[in-house]
Amino acid sequence: MHPDSREDFRLKERPARTSQVLRDFIETLDAERVSFEDIIAALGDRGLGVLIALFAVPNILPSTVPFGNVATGVPVVFLAVHLMLGWPRLVLPRVLAEMTIKASILRTFAPRVANVLARIERLLQPRLLAVSNPVAERSVGGICLLLSLISASPIPFAHMLPALGLTIVGLGLIEHDGLAIITGLAIGVIGALLLALVLFGLAAGLSHVLL
Repeated sequence: MHPDSREDFRLKERPARTSQVLRDFIETLDAERVSFEDIIAALGDRGLGVLIALFAVPNILPSTVPFGNVATGVPVVFLAVHLMLGWPRLVLPRVLAEMTIKASILRTFAPRVANVLARIERLLQPRLLAVSNPVAERSVGGICLLLSLISASPIPFAHMLPALGLTIVGLGLIEHDGLAIITGLAIGVIGALLLALVLFGLAAGLSHVLL
């Protein structure tokens, strides 16, 4: 086999990146609204990591819709519970699975989401595999649950760092990149601590004014 042919074969064997799967899915949309169940079915069996990353990415940026981060943050809460409990298959409540989003909204922000994912994906590779084994993933899931609750909270700008951390954790899970998982958790925890400091400062200032 010619060297170029072997290289082409290896490239064909590589699984599609999450960013490319998302772009392909958007290009095939022909309905006015799309359910979360449809999105999950289109992504296929790519594990919880891809879904955590997919739903967390929109919350990295400031929401242009009041409390828009809540709608995309709630699914991550359920995904984090799956990860924490070690459930091998994704089981969404029927109410959540049937929730829909306008296809026009997906077509608007999906290219930006795919671009962010593509930049991060190039940095990932399998390493520190002990962090992504089934036992460790339960601990990771517990921290992700806390971060997802913050990401889904209606507090302005509080969702951004936790969402970035969750996105990196999700992609790390897909690629079995323990360093990415640790980095994502660290970013998310820093965001949670900053939020706690801000809330503590506001509470202290308010009590000083009232007392």
